[in-house]
Amino acid sequence: MLEFQFELFHFLRPWWLLGLLPVLLISWLLWHQGRARRGWQEVIAPHLAERLVLKSAQQQRQPLRWSLPLALLCLVFALAGPTWEQRPQPVYQLNAGQVIVMDLSMSMRATDLSPNRLEQMRFKAMSLANDYLDGETGLIAYAGDAFIISPLTRDAASLSNLIRALSPEIMPVQGSYPQSGLELADQLLREAGYAEGDIYWFTDGIETRDQTDLTNFVRNHPHRLSIMALGSEQGAPISLLDGNLLRDRGGDVVVPKLTPERLQTLAELSNGRFAQWRQDAQDLEYLSSLPPLSRDGSETDEQRGDAWYDMGPWLLLASLLLFLPSARRGLLLLAGLGLLSSALLTPPVYAQQASSAAAEDGLAWHQQLWQTPYQQADAAIQQEAYERAAQIATDPLQRGTANYQRGAYEQALQDFSQVDSAAGYYNQGNSLMKMERYDEAANVYREALRRDPNLQQAEQNLELAEQLAAQQQQEQQQQQGEGEQQEGEQSQQDQQQSGEQNSEGSGEQQQEPEAGEQPQQQQSEEQREAEAAESNEANAQDDREGEEQQAQMTPAEQLSEEQRQQLEQWLNRIEDNPAYLLQRKMLEEAKRRDRQSPPQGVEKQW
Repeated sequence: MLEFQFELFHFLRPWWLLGLLPVLLISWLLWHQGRARRGWQEVIAPHLAERLVLKSAQQQRQPLRWSLPLALLCLVFALAGPTWEQRPQPVYQLNAGQVIVMDLSMSMRATDLSPNRLEQMRFKAMSLANDYLDGETGLIAYAGDAFIISPLTRDAASLSNLIRALSPEIMPVQGSYPQSGLELADQLLREAGYAEGDIYWFTDGIETRDQTDLTNFVRNHPHRLSIMALGSEQGAPISLLDGNLLRDRGGDVVVPKLTPERLQTLAELSNGRFAQWRQDAQDLEYLSSLPPLSRDGSETDEQRGDAWYDMGPWLLLASLLLFLPSARRGLLLLAGLGLLSSALLTPPVYAQQASSAAAEDGLAWHQQLWQTPYQQADAAIQQEAYERAAQIATDPLQRGTANYQRGAYEQALQDFSQVDSAAGYYNQGNSLMKMERYDEAANVYREALRRDPNLQQAEQNLELAEQLAAQQQQEQQQQQGEGEQQEGEQSQQDQQQSGEQNSEGSGEQQQEPEAGEQPQQQQSEEQREAEAAESNEANAQDDREGEEQQAQMTPAEQLSEEQRQQLEQWLNRIEDNPAYLLQRKMLEEAKRRDRQSPPQGVEKQW
């Protein structure tokens, strides 16, 4: 039995309530028609009307006067979808596997895309993992060699955190060896049980010598390869973290250029898609719009969406019963059946889908009658309703301002990157500063000053960003040095302990009693040993009592207030940046591989 909750009552499709207007009109027409036909009764005397006026036709029309309006009323309310109860529904998960392969060669530091190719690749890869892919997704990065950053997972948030930490500087082997990345993606898919899968490859181009090997890979593997190319055919210099430009062995500035025809041929050969980088999301929509390789899937209880239970079908039954008196009128019956079929074909409305659709569509047309979206978003920003402003804003600068104010700096950076002006670059730098990416912020501030040399705020922030970048680099080097020093000290301690154990063993051999020793010395030694044993036993007893008391205390009681504050401050200083751990992991893995000869592409350092 369904329990009615008035506070939750609403309509899933409220626009159908406009159908009450024609229902009222039909009711008025039927009432007016019936009143006109009763005119003879007002003229003829009642005792004569009983003889002269036929009652059969009037009795036949009487049910129509009340059944048809009620039937239409029930039908309108049924189409509007009354509901007051939510029911959990399992989410259908597609059994699909895909791998994101990212090119982390030094050419990704080229500045023909703002602020550079690397930053735009991060944005696109995170957006692809969060918004466009369904199923399990893996992550691979390659430069001179390829490494698994993440196995196949459904946790898009962890993938975004890892993608954000990737950069060419953490790769243990510099160069460009794309075949290793694709081969590792194939291995990752096969080990996860996917004979066929999608590979999404982000790169800024390949060399001519790699074309044959990559073509053979595509022909010999059933995976579908979709490629996004970042860069321009004119190219741009590679700006390093210290601000210098990358130069080759001859001293010339390196200018990597994009050749999209090579990549497009590979994508078409694998029945995948090729797209060049765009500021909007059309490139990702095009890459991810291919039908899935497999339709297999399953319902899972780990992710559930709450669905409003539509009570409209119960009103449809009542409407059908009320339509029966007018069933002899074919036109009315046909109209009723048409409305019923449209109601039955209306898809259910889910709470999560409705909220996301409202956020994506922004303002409805009736909400834009008095104010434009820009005016309403500006009013929301003034009222500090930043989340609403970010949802309804259509201008990227305004939407970025709202996201910046509410602390969503990553989204703000994506919004500001769509503004090709000095103000857009200045705001990008501010977002990067909030995320403590000072070197990238400095590059963006330089671009803002190049477009508007009179922008004093950008000049001041540039000096601050350069100082903080240098300080951050020193801290990272210091942390690496401390880690290596700790490892060296630990090894020295191990060696000292082993040496002490050996010396203790030799000392024990020297302390064996001789035949000529005096009995008094033996007795004194026995007394000292007994006293030492008693003291050790007493200390052990005290330790056991202290441990029992400490075990009875909660962890919060075991620490003093000052210790808790110090621990909290220490935890707050820990950076949530997995770049250092990824670098160490890849370095250890590169040492274990111990290749016989350098792979193709390592000789070129970009």
